[in-house]
Amino acid sequence: MKRNLPSVRHIAGATLLIGLSCVTVPLHCEPIALDFSQHEIGIDSSFTGAQVLLFGAIQGRRDGDIMIVLRGPNYPTVVRRKARTAGIWLNRSEVVFVVAPGYYAIGASSPVDEILDTRQREVNQIGLNNIKLMSEGAVARGGSSAQYQSALLRHKVEQGLYFDEPIPIEFIGANLFRARFNFPSTVPPGAYKATVHHIEDGEVVATGTTSLRIRKIGLEARIYQTAHDSPWLYGILAVVLALMAGWLASAIFRRS
Repeated sequence: MKRNLPSVRHIAGATLLIGLSCVTVPLHCEPIALDFSQHEIGIDSSFTGAQVLLFGAIQGRRDGDIMIVLRGPNYPTVVRRKARTAGIWLNRSEVVFVVAPGYYAIGASSPVDEILDTRQREVNQIGLNNIKLMSEGAVARGGSSAQYQSALLRHKVEQGLYFDEPIPIEFIGANLFRARFNFPSTVPPGAYKATVHHIEDGEVVATGTTSLRIRKIGLEARIYQTAHDSPWLYGILAVVLALMAGWLASAIFRRS
């Protein structure tokens, strides 16, 4: 089930304290004070998704806009292209994206194209088309790796893991801001990093980062860990369980 968020009063109060502490000791503070409403999300059998609040405070007088980039852990991702051969759909070619974020979302306090120009968006990897995806593998005749990248982005958006529209950033008072990020039930475990840019006149003038972790808990965690640490053992157990299930089903049908 989805996790509850803290009240706005508590969040605003905590953020204000962060801002005041930074004003008191400016040499030891980041230009932007940031925090998540929770720093860890547990995935168990009842997990249906979660919503997390990112809040922050700008030091000094607020001018310009805020841009947030939230990325999940990088995973190798394979995109295959099928073709019909003798009435059967077969994999004809594939491209492996060696580094692809498992989750990607951006937040903006104004329309993105009004905040940063094309070059700045490319440099800071803001927007789906600006994600740097390293690919390798065979490409079908007449195709290109760009087609496979478009297919990957489209599939991730359909899964709710990538967002093609920016999440709105709300300002609370003069210097406080917040943004809500949703995670679907299929969100991959790992470390998530939020990079927040303070932008004035089309230039990034300050940057801050914060992170959260998503991990499996309970029986799911043990199964997941076994599959990654000892894949041979996981494979043997899966085969044994399948054989036992088949034998049990056969015995039940024979009796009936």
